[in-house]
Amino acid sequence: MRAFVLAAGLGVRMGPLGEEVPKALLPLGGVAMVEFTLSRLAGAGVSEAVVNLHHRADAIRKHLGDSFRGVALHYSHEPEILGTAGGLKKAEAFLREGGGPFFVLNADIVSEADLEAAMAHHRSGGYLATLILREAADVKKFGALAVDAAGRLRKFLGTKAPGVATENLTEAMFTGQSVLSPEFLDHIPAGRPCGISEAVYPPLMSGGALIGGCLTADYWADVGTPTGYLEAVFDLLAGRFMPTLEWPEGDHTIIDGAPLEWGEGMVYPPVLIGKNVRLERGATAGPFTVLESGAILEEGAAVSHSVVFPGGRVGKKVSLERCIIGADAPALLSEGEKCLESVFMNGQCDPVSFPS
Repeated sequence: MRAFVLAAGLGVRMGPLGEEVPKALLPLGGVAMVEFTLSRLAGAGVSEAVVNLHHRADAIRKHLGDSFRGVALHYSHEPEILGTAGGLKKAEAFLREGGGPFFVLNADIVSEADLEAAMAHHRSGGYLATLILREAADVKKFGALAVDAAGRLRKFLGTKAPGVATENLTEAMFTGQSVLSPEFLDHIPAGRPCGISEAVYPPLMSGGALIGGCLTADYWADVGTPTGYLEAVFDLLAGRFMPTLEWPEGDHTIIDGAPLEWGEGMVYPPVLIGKNVRLERGATAGPFTVLESGAILEEGAAVSHSVVFPGGRVGKKVSLERCIIGADAPALLSEGEKCLESVFMNGQCDPVSFPS
């Protein structure tokens, strides 16, 4: 079985962090986001996957190599971003060679949705496409889709299936996960960028195509913004979702339970700590904090609900809450200064506030 992983995005919603780190490689509890995705695909029986690339393509390719957990990896580089449908069309030959339905997953979401159940629903219904959906109070924010009791999609955003009453439909949002049959690729124009939500699904829906909707109540998070990224980190530290891969990995230690002395400072769990992390006299870390390898909290620094990337440094008596400190970045504010919801990047003099 094969899969297509979307990793070409520019990461614009992540601000300066997205410029430096491709979304696929954002560390979630010390593990690159794309590794969570590939681990789930491996568990669902996928043996080969193609990853589309654009922004920081070389970094993603170098990180993943030729395989991951038994999944052989191929790459589809897009000098110009082609959109979801355009990216699929570019990888058409590979996807058709699999001889059957394939998974399509975004690299910037975290989910525990049952991929095997989605594939079974797709096959049993003979669907052209099956979208994994979830009910949510803020469904309108993401765009409302609607599915009937049999698991057939009857509305895609503003487009409804012909001759179908809207009563007794369940509204839900798309999770960035789907199963597609090879014939779906016939409906994508070749040789140009193409958005799947704008140019493919609406005409299929209005034309009465057989499209499935598989509802899930399992954990899901959009990690495409600094706020969403931190929330997913907090959920992982709290155990609100459990990755399918071994976690924490290697040199990382998860600290839970009672507060603990660490170096000359204190850790207030839950906190994930990498190797060679240093807390100087009176420094505190936590709760809900990740300190990657080589991170330093100087004397009296306080960091909570934040992520410090490898080599990040927090200055003397600086207090940070809900912040992201990039790799080798200094958070060297005035002594006693507090900072909330900001990103610190190496080479930038001032922190950048999260986008509203």
